Formats: sequence, structure tokens, C-alpha cells
Amino acid sequence: MKKLISIILLVVIILSMGQISFAKESTLTLQISEDFKNWENLSEEEKNKTIMPMATINNIAEEKKNNANSLLFGVQNFFTKAVIPSKYSLTEDINIPVKNQGTTYECWAISMASVLESYLAISGEKDIIPRYSARHMDYATTQTFLDGTNTKGFNRELGSGGNATIALGYLTNGTGAVLEEDMPFEDNEDKINLSEIENIKPATRVTDAVVFPNINKIIDADGNVTYVNDNNQEYTNEEVTLMRNNIKEYIMENGALSGATVGSKSQYYSNPSDIMSSEAYYCDSNEDIIDHAITIVGWDDNYSVDNFNSDRKPKNPGAYICLNSYGTDNFDNGYIYISYDDVNIEKNLTGITGTEDYSDDMKIYQNDFYGATLYLGVNPQGAVGMANVFTKEGDEDQYIDQIQVAARGNIKAEVYINPSDGNLDSSSLQKVEVDAEELDGNYNTLKLKNPIKITGNKFAVAVKLNDTESFTMGVECNYKDANITNSATIFDNVSANPGESYISLDGFNTWTDFTELQVGENAFTESNLCVKAITTTDAPENPDTNPDQNTDEKPDANPDQDTDEKPDTNPDQNTNEKPDTNTEQDQEQNNDQNSNNNQGENQSTGSDNNTEYYYTGKKDPTVANGMLPKTGSSRILIYIIFIGVMILIISYTKYRKYKDVN
Repeated sequence: MKKLISIILLVVIILSMGQISFAKESTLTLQISEDFKNWENLSEEEKNKTIMPMATINNIAEEKKNNANSLLFGVQNFFTKAVIPSKYSLTEDINIPVKNQGTTYECWAISMASVLESYLAISGEKDIIPRYSARHMDYATTQTFLDGTNTKGFNRELGSGGNATIALGYLTNGTGAVLEEDMPFEDNEDKINLSEIENIKPATRVTDAVVFPNINKIIDADGNVTYVNDNNQEYTNEEVTLMRNNIKEYIMENGALSGATVGSKSQYYSNPSDIMSSEAYYCDSNEDIIDHAITIVGWDDNYSVDNFNSDRKPKNPGAYICLNSYGTDNFDNGYIYISYDDVNIEKNLTGITGTEDYSDDMKIYQNDFYGATLYLGVNPQGAVGMANVFTKEGDEDQYIDQIQVAARGNIKAEVYINPSDGNLDSSSLQKVEVDAEELDGNYNTLKLKNPIKITGNKFAVAVKLNDTESFTMGVECNYKDANITNSATIFDNVSANPGESYISLDGFNTWTDFTELQVGENAFTESNLCVKAITTTDAPENPDTNPDQNTDEKPDANPDQDTDEKPDTNPDQNTNEKPDTNTEQDQEQNNDQNSNNNQGENQSTGSDNNTEYYYTGKKDPTVANGMLPKTGSSRILIYIIFIGVMILIISYTKYRKYKDVN
């Protein structure tokens, strides 16, 4: 027995030593999409006319892929069909203004503004939903103005178009969204002074957003469709069905999605001789460049192939109902049906799943002002850590109450905070409770149950990501610097400083400055991880200045950082080499925001400045009906009723006169 116990103990010790010796770190991958490779091969003239795709792949998550190919999927899909109708449009539930971009290239900004507005309307968060300014989104993200350079602009100029990646950066970084009445649409993209955008206060910020996995299509001469992911691996029919179900469920629950097409080729329209009168659209070629953004508001599974160009019909029935941006006089009263088989319609679909109003006491701390411009793949061997270090601004008390992180996959997140300095060792970082741990979008906001008071000149925020399957993490990346491309891109203005962002690939044991990271041939010296801290000066009833000190909740080990070579976790972030994302001017702009009640008062005068509003049909629309103008058929109906009433009054007056004469 003694010998047996000794042998067992020896085996346990050996196995334990083996686990320590052979513990693996998670690995990072950078996979470039075929769409981006094709974009790189375009001429400079063609690049200026197309919407630049994100460089990295965007495939279906492993969990959903496994679910789609499981034996139970058939049963699940049966019940899903019972919930999802064969035809649906958001216009059944909300009033949607049809906008007109005129001669501008603001289709992308108009589309994302409509996505934001429709989310607020369909979600029922508000009874009155304002219009948001696409013009401000366009101008605030460009560089050159009459009186100087916008240091916070992307590497783009007016009239060059944009994409949903730019829009999400703008909508999450404190620049937008701005009300339409504060910068109304004009049918031009003439240069203006910087002060005309800097003095406008944003009203709404996006807290959560999602980009759907791409469904790429290869169509042969007979119209047969092969569905592939961004690695050119073929999707099963079940996987395509699941992804389309997810798109439809999203639209019903959260509103419209922004997408893109080839808008300049007449052969893809149902009426090639007069494309502006077309009601249907189908592109079957991957050769033409994507140059126009649209907004998906619904679908019709039975939409006939006979509605398309007789010389270019899709093989399969069904189409998405899409809001275009050329007014009600063009296309089908402003809408167009795009075939399910269209090669571009199910790529880069972007939606919004959460927002908040800017408040007087809100402050956004961020090293990723431009947002997630790229996603790194993670093959987890354990927990992975993302951390950012910030310098406190202002003398007033501030409390961290939200964390926003860009990552996607079947992830559970834990949040750790060091409120007193920038150290990331296990004794300094303490776990805090958040309202939810699962990250189900590309941008995810985690609200702290007990806000944490910042007690030092610097503070650190870390997010531990736990997943047993591959996932991706968002990076604010300069493509040129990272050796992804030699071409000029809209992200060339992205920059970083040592001591701002850190990554841990071994479960919080050691931290690496992100500017020192190397993934294959790609370096990230001008890149930051996407973790924001949102603070408030509104003190909670019981501020938590000393997060949970339970040793079980702490990170497992100290970072391996030699004191002589330790990255600077306390950098001067306000350098001339990086746009200052946390300036006093930003603080003043954020602090001057109107409250929600004040916004409502301003909105009530919308009819005076021709601002049109949504309202949700799922709630009592009495307030909106009594205060605000409607759009489209609703406005026409009002005119008809008004004319009818006037006719009745005149007729009655004539009748009384006739009766008196008799």
C-alpha cells in the first residue's frame, strides 16, 4: 500500500510538472480576406470609386457552424420558420423616411444614420426618434477643411465615400451621432471651416453593434450558386439557412442593416435603360467594384425571378427589401428588391443593438479613437487579456460605470480595474461585477453593477476573454504600418504610443505592450486594442473605491516585466504624433450635451425646420402624431384629409347660403 501511494504521488507530481512545463499560450492569426486582396489589385482611380472592405476575414462562428450542421438543426429550423414570416418589412411597424443623397457620395452615412434611427424606433427605447445628420458623419471623418486639417479625421476627403467601419468609429468615439437639425443635409460636399463641425454637440452614442459573417457567392454560367466563406471554403445549405435566419431575426428585433452593392452598372437593374425606375436588382459578377451603400429593411422569400432583368435573372426566388437613398421619385417609391443570390448583398452587413444619450457628466477614455479597423484571430489555449491604460483628466471625481470592448465570438468576458495607477500586476487589478458577461456583437458595452471611483492620475482597465473556440478581437490598426498593404487606406492616420495597450496570451500571467506585438510578418507599432472606459461624475450612492479583494477573483499571476525593460504604463498620451482623443475641448463638448428632456423640447419644433421623425407603431404614437410631421404616404394622407375637410366646410357654407336664399 505504501509503495502504491508513493507511485501515485510520484505520477501526480510528474503530471503537475508536465502541465507547468508544457502550458501553452494562445496564438494570434491574421487572415486577409479575398475581397481586400481584390481591392488591392485595383487601380488608384478604381479604389477612389469603391468602398474599401475590411482587411480581415469575417466567417461564421464555430459554435453556430456546429449548430447548423447538427442533427437537431432541422427541428430548430422548423420552429424558426414558424416565427419568421416569409415576407416582412420594417415599414409595417415603423415610419421610415426615404432620404435623398442628391449628387453627394454620402450613401454610406445616410445608410448608417437610417440604421441608428430604425434601431431606436423598433426597439421601443423612445417614442420620438430624431433624424441624425449624415452630413456631419461625412465631414467629421474627413481631413481637409478651409481653415486647416482635422486631426481626428480618417485618411479620406469629401466626395471619396466611406463605409460602415468608419461610421462605427464615429458613432462610438464621442463625435456622433449629431441631430439632423444641427447640421442639415445639403446637396454638395463643399469644404467648410472646422468650427462648423467642432461646435456641434453629439446627441446619441452607439454602445453595441454587430457585423454579420459574410456569405460570399460564386455563380456559374447557368446561374447555380455556390456559397463560400472568406477563406473560400464552401458553406453547407444549413449554414446559409442559419445565417439568413439570424439576419431576419435581427431585422425584426433591432431594425435595419447597412449593406452595399454595385450601383453604377445598368445591366444589374430590372430596367437597364432607365435604372432609376427599376424595382429589382441582381448582380451575378464578383468582378465589379462595390460602390453604393443601401439599407436592408425586410425580405420576401417568394419574390419572383421574373421581376428581374429578363437577360439576367437569378436562379432562385427571394429578395431583400432595401431602402435606397434617392428619394421617393426613384426606384419603387424609394425602395428596391435585391435578390438573395446577389453576390454582394450578404456581405459586411452592419447593425446597431444598443445606444445611449450623451449626458453632461459623461467622459469617454479611449486609445482606439478610430474604432476596430481590423480583427485578429485568437486560437485560445486559455484566457486572453486586453488592457488599456488611461490618464485621468480633470480634477472632479469620476466613476467608471461602463466598459466597451470590440471582440466577437462565443466569448465570456471578465472585467478588471486598477483605479489608482497603470499597473497590470495581479495585486493591482481587481475583478468587478458587470451586468452581462457574454459578448454577442462586434462592439459590446458592459455596465458595472457598482461604479468604480478613479483614485489616481492613471488607471487601467483589463478584459479577460474566455472561450474554448476561436474568436477575434478588435484592433485599431494602421494597415500600412502593420505591413498589411502598401496602398494608402482610410486608416493611415491611426497611431499609437508605448504604454497605452497591452495583451496577455496566457491568462493574465504576462502582459506584452501591443506596440511590440509581432504576428508573422505583421507588426503593430501603430495599433491599439479596442477597450474604452466610460465615466461619470455623478456619484453613486455607494461608490466602490476598493474593488473586490478576494484572492479568488484576482488574475492568477504577476506580469513578467523586468523593471529595466518594462513598457511604460504611464505615457504622455497627448503627444503631437497621435490625435488627442481625450482633450479638454472634448470634455467641454461632452459636458455641454443637452439632457434627454431638453432634446425632446428641441424636437417638438421639428416642423419649423423641416426635420422629419420616425415613430414606432408598437407604442402609443399620440405624442408623435400631435407634435411632429410624418413622411411618405403618411404625409400624403394628412394632405388628403385636410383637403377633404376644407371641401366639406366650403360645401356646408354653400348649402347654408342656398337654404337661406330659398
